[in-house]
Amino acid sequence: MVAKRKDDATISRSQYRSDRVVKDSGKWFFLTREGTVEGPFECEADALEQLEVYVRLAVNDFLPHQSALSLQD
Repeated sequence: MVAKRKDDATISRSQYRSDRVVKDSGKWFFLTREGTVEGPFECEADALEQLEVYVRLAVNDFLPHQSALSLQD
């Protein structure tokens, strides 16, 4: 996790997470902008943690399908 500096603005991360994390049949999943459902995870905290990892990968163009799409352009 990135360390917060005293001058950093406070950002509520739950805004984008709350509508992306869902529980179904006792398991947790997160929904992506790409239209995929990722999971299952044992608890909400695990789903949120993996969502954060997924977003970091997407922002840095490290998702496998992003590389394939880039080659088509």
